[in-house]
Amino acid sequence: MDNKEKKKLNWKEIIIREIRDMITIFLYLALFFCAFVTYRHLIMKELGDSYLEYGFALIKAFILAKVILLGKLTGFVKIFDDKPLIVPTLYKVVVFSLFMLILEVLEHGIGGLLHGEGLGGALNEMVMLGWNELLLRVLVMMSAFIPFFAFDEMGRLLGEGKLKEMFFHKRQPVS
Repeated sequence: MDNKEKKKLNWKEIIIREIRDMITIFLYLALFFCAFVTYRHLIMKELGDSYLEYGFALIKAFILAKVILLGKLTGFVKIFDDKPLIVPTLYKVVVFSLFMLILEVLEHGIGGLLHGEGLGGALNEMVMLGWNELLLRVLVMMSAFIPFFAFDEMGRLLGEGKLKEMFFHKRQPVS
């Protein structure tokens, strides 16, 4: 196999790994966001058409998954990678929670626009939501990010595929 074939194979492997990572992150976030929407509906005893909220949850999960993947490629999330495991984990939790806050604001702004209320209605939608609920949503998301980034950091330290192997492959019995 010459260098050109190795390079093509490497690109194929990279693309497959990126797609697999994207799907994994998306599924984790989508499950969490949809569970949160369902929980909110049950608590508030809201009835009616909630498909739009589930749609927003899935779109938000996709966008955030892509932001996380792109963040992993850039240097701004790698600046604490040589510190104890808790430091890069909490740093990534805070950084991506800020992205989550931005997505929440955009979601409600777009929701107001989709309801035909214009920019004023979009702003009103965000004000009606209230900063308390907005910050609470981000806090709940931070609690979901902690195990996500902790496992991600452990996987990074163990090496490519080691964490997956530990969780999903049969182990030898301990004697």
